[in-house]
Amino acid sequence: MAVAAIAVTAVGCTLLVLRPALPALPGDPTPVLLALFGLLFVAGVSWPLAHEEPARRSNWIGVVALGVVAFAVARLVGGGHPPQPAVARLIALNLVAAVAEEAFFRRLVYGALAPFGVALAVGGSAAVFAVVHLTTYGAWVLPVDLAAGLLFAWQRRATGSWTASAVTHGAANVLVVL
Repeated sequence: MAVAAIAVTAVGCTLLVLRPALPALPGDPTPVLLALFGLLFVAGVSWPLAHEEPARRSNWIGVVALGVVAFAVARLVGGGHPPQPAVARLIALNLVAAVAEEAFFRRLVYGALAPFGVALAVGGSAAVFAVVHLTTYGAWVLPVDLAAGLLFAWQRRATGSWTASAVTHGAANVLVVL
């Protein structure tokens, strides 16, 4: 099962690494992006895990609020300007990407690494998340993506579920667009 999880993770990460090449293809890349994120989501939520933590809902709202506030502060401090004008299509695609990536990285990857210890699950899922985004955003953002991945993985650990990190990741992606 571990070899299969590694193979699925490698395929998913390869598809994400190739994502920046999609706009160069003829036509609208949106259907291909939706298919990619659909595959990641299905792989993430349907992968059988050897050990699944019980969900801890009592602190879910606080964990999500802390994550969203962290990204809002980073957006305010970091400044900058959005790469494209805020449009409904772009926001929707960013939300789909966030949920799919969290199902993939925080359920499948984190869950596959969890039997080897919390540190490996948190650090490993965060590191893979950060490295995959190199082709999309460049090396300069690696520390930011690693920090985001660590926050998302901490949320996964704190709540026992990948949904808190999905909500936070979605909010972070919307903040980048606005």
